[in-house]
Amino acid sequence: MNSELEAIRKRRKMPYVPGLTLTTALKMINAGTKEAIKYGIDVSIALSDSAGNLLAFGRMENATLFSIQIAEDKAYTAVFGKCNTEDWGKRYASGKLVPLFFHERWITFSGGLPLIKDQKVFGGVGVSGAVTEDIYIARAVIKAGGFDLDEIDAAIERIEAGAKK
Repeated sequence: MNSELEAIRKRRKMPYVPGLTLTTALKMINAGTKEAIKYGIDVSIALSDSAGNLLAFGRMENATLFSIQIAEDKAYTAVFGKCNTEDWGKRYASGKLVPLFFHERWITFSGGLPLIKDQKVFGGVGVSGAVTEDIYIARAVIKAGGFDLDEIDAAIERIEAGAKK
């Protein structure tokens, strides 16, 4: 069986669960902001709960205004799709998804990831404004919340391997 298809089927079985608190979400945004400062970039960071509703949001002072909506939509897409937002773009580009699947909030590029722990989806994170660094900032956010890093580390590995070619 195709490993990508197997991974999709496994994710479909993950339950959505409550449990992401505002206290944890604010700690996560703070960690992402510190990481963005290291890169010298201003970003917006959105965290959604397991139903895709915005739980916490932070925009650095000089982050572009369009990054607000994009960060929120990345978090939303990550929760609803239960995967890295960039994966949706790859599936669409490969012809594996029809355009009707997408809606106005669906994001298909890097920077949105589900918050997963113990094979359960607790919410999603969306980082926007840094373009290539969005995923690295999202990693700091996820780590600060104590969520699984496997998916984001695999995505970062793919990006870095592609950059070496």
